[in-house]
Parts: sequence; C-alpha cells; structure tokens
Amino acid sequence: MGRIWKDEELRRVADVCRRNGVIIFADEIHGDLTRRGQEFHPILTLADPENIIAATAVNKTFNLAGLHATNLVIQNPELRKRIELSLPFILPSPFTIAATIAAYDEGEEWLEQLIDYLDGNIDFVIESLREKMPKAKCRRPEGTYILWIDLRDYEMTPEEIHHRIYDEAGVILEGGEMFCENLGKGFERICVPSPRSVLKEAIDRMAAAMNR
Repeated sequence: MGRIWKDEELRRVADVCRRNGVIIFADEIHGDLTRRGQEFHPILTLADPENIIAATAVNKTFNLAGLHATNLVIQNPELRKRIELSLPFILPSPFTIAATIAAYDEGEEWLEQLIDYLDGNIDFVIESLREKMPKAKCRRPEGTYILWIDLRDYEMTPEEIHHRIYDEAGVILEGGEMFCENLGKGFERICVPSPRSVLKEAIDRMAAAMNR
C-alpha cells in the first residue's frame, strides 16, 4: 500500500520470523523512490540477517528494467547455497554491468528530479480525483509510484467498475482483487510514472465513465 514500515516494526517481524524458522524475502526494489520527508531503512540494517533475503536493483530507480539486473543480498552462507541450487542465476552482460555502474555513479541528479516529478504526479492525481471523482478515495503513499483508488462508494460490482474504466474509458488499471480476492474488491491500482498530460487524460476519461 505504499507505506514505509517503521524500524521497530521491521525488527519485530524479523524477530518473530527468525524464531519460527520463517525466511523473509524483502523486495526493496522500490526503496529509492520515497516521498520527500520520508526515509527508508533496508531491513538488513535493522535485523539479524540469518533468515533474510533482500532484493535490490536499478530497475525501478533508474527505469532500467530491460537490463534484468537484480541483486540478492544473502548473508547466511547456508541459505545462500540453497538459493544458488534452486534458482537459475545468469551472469550479467557487459552492457548490464556498465549501465548499472553508470546509473549509480552518474544518475543522482536524474533521480532527484524524478522523485520531485513523481511527488507532483501523486499530488496531481489525488487532487484531480477529489475534484472530478468525489466518491473515490485515495491515500498519498509514503513510497513507490503506485496509488490505490477506493471506488467502493460508487456501489458497483468489480465487474461494472472494470467495464466502465477499461471498456468505456479505455484506461488500463489493475483491479484490486488481482492482489487480494476479498479485500481488493472495489479498488483499482494505478501507476503514475507517466507524463502528467497522460494522467490528466486518463482521469478525465475515468470521471466521464464513472460519473455518468
């Protein structure tokens, strides 16, 4: 839901999992994309690494998904061996290595501008929904570029919501029931790393379809 877990929350979860033999896979690929004023702490800086696998990448941060460059940080040697035996690891290409180094060495200015633009997009979408689709609810996330739109006050079935947004408005979102069959009903997920003009057109189309 875009909430950054507090340090003590992460410590408690990690401790419970460790004591009960549960392995944590911490997907921290969105970790660089936090709102201004928020701070993200990787779980490995807070908890015993014995049962933790942390995933990081340049994919989301620098829009380099095509590189297929994901890092798995596993400090437990036995756990690392188990993962090596079960996953088909592929060595990165020279292009991937060069692009990853370039992103981290020279991409900070671009990332700072991206975060500002994402913050602006998120505020724009929330304000536009408040103005044009007053029955919709949307909370400002602390991280990522994903928003969850609560459309339950429209009192429509998920199928009707889908029809109006996808078929009538021509806007492709992701229905909440894809992520949780019961609790996700009536929600739609929208990603906002797009030109603001595209987001404006999408919301205008959605409003015309949902408010008719």
